[in-house]
Amino acid sequence: MLFQLTIHRTAAMALRMAAVAALALSSVAAQAADSQTELAAAVRAAAADAAPLALRIETFGGLEKVDDVLLGSGPTTGLAVDADGYLLCSAFSLAQQPTSILVTLPSGKRVAAHVVARDHARMLVLLKVNSDEKLPVPVAVPRREMRVGQTAVALGRTFDVDQPNLSVGIVSAVNRIWGRAIQTDAKISPANYGGPLIDLQGRVLGVLTPMSPQGDGELAGAEWYDSGIGFAVPLADVLERLPQMKQGHDLHAGKLGVSLASADDYAEKIEIAAVLPGSPAAKAGFRKGDRIVGLDGKTLSLQTHLKHELGARYAGDTVAIALARGKERIETIVELVADVPPFDVPFLGVLPMRDFDAAGVKIRYVYPESPAAQAGLQAGDVIRTWAGQPVADAAALRAQLGGGDATVGSRVKLQYDRKGKSTE
Repeated sequence: MLFQLTIHRTAAMALRMAAVAALALSSVAAQAADSQTELAAAVRAAAADAAPLALRIETFGGLEKVDDVLLGSGPTTGLAVDADGYLLCSAFSLAQQPTSILVTLPSGKRVAAHVVARDHARMLVLLKVNSDEKLPVPVAVPRREMRVGQTAVALGRTFDVDQPNLSVGIVSAVNRIWGRAIQTDAKISPANYGGPLIDLQGRVLGVLTPMSPQGDGELAGAEWYDSGIGFAVPLADVLERLPQMKQGHDLHAGKLGVSLASADDYAEKIEIAAVLPGSPAAKAGFRKGDRIVGLDGKTLSLQTHLKHELGARYAGDTVAIALARGKERIETIVELVADVPPFDVPFLGVLPMRDFDAAGVKIRYVYPESPAAQAGLQAGDVIRTWAGQPVADAAALRAQLGGGDATVGSRVKLQYDRKGKSTE
């Protein structure tokens, strides 16, 4: 009897444990279902709050192809950013250079719009509608509050003018595309380019647009649509530059004007291989062999750090750059530019004498009206020094002339001999 009783008690305990486990599993399942229900409700509420910000854009006319790519002509999306009729859209949506643009306002009224300015660094376009109707103003999520893993909702207004289309995902990364964008796995495509990426409070994280770290054209990154790799330009960044764009000023990526010694972005030494003549770096006195070790007080140790810091800057921005030249540390302030003039090899205007055995370059011919002719050089003169440096032969003079220190329009002191007499 005792043995039987033990068995019965063991069986009863097993049944109780199974019942507890079943209850726990059902509780977890119920909690998961409740969580999904709560998330769905939060997404719907956030989308409803932000829906008036997503404006339908229609374009007419323009090019059929851009870079041999056939472009669609369907509706696209814009994001209202200012009550006085300003909205942003993706540069991709206007790549065909349309002749007419129509925007459907929150009231349902369709009005004409025109391009005010372009952000060529972040592939955005600022439009203004021809209407007195006030537009809703978004609340931007501060950069410091953006978190990897937080829920993100992408809104567009292409399929139904009355209801926004939406895709739900998370923020996958911040500071992508060299510091210009946040990344999301929500489905991003022409169906929502130009629309807002919002959080669960209905605040705007960023403006959806195709982007690529390898290119900066209007179509760059469009090949990733619906791939789970999408990008949005943080609205907080855009609003800082909105006053400039409202005045009609286009924005361009800022350029320093140096080439780096290594092609590896993760090289542990940011060494300058060349300084482009006429560039901000050249004007600031950067030299080949200098190492960039800091920018705006931040220590830089990898080339990718420099790309991230400069990638977010615009032409016209000033940056404080720290250089290491040997054991010397040099601090300098540089203003970035939109374009660095292409290097044009300086022309002196002389032909060297062949088979000249002595040091220097003996002139065989001087081109009329050349810099050499204007300086008074003549056939038979022997050039001894260039910018204070000895000239060994014609090859050395060519190297000194094209080495980047002398630029078109600059003045260089040279020493030459004429009939045994030295002249500068």
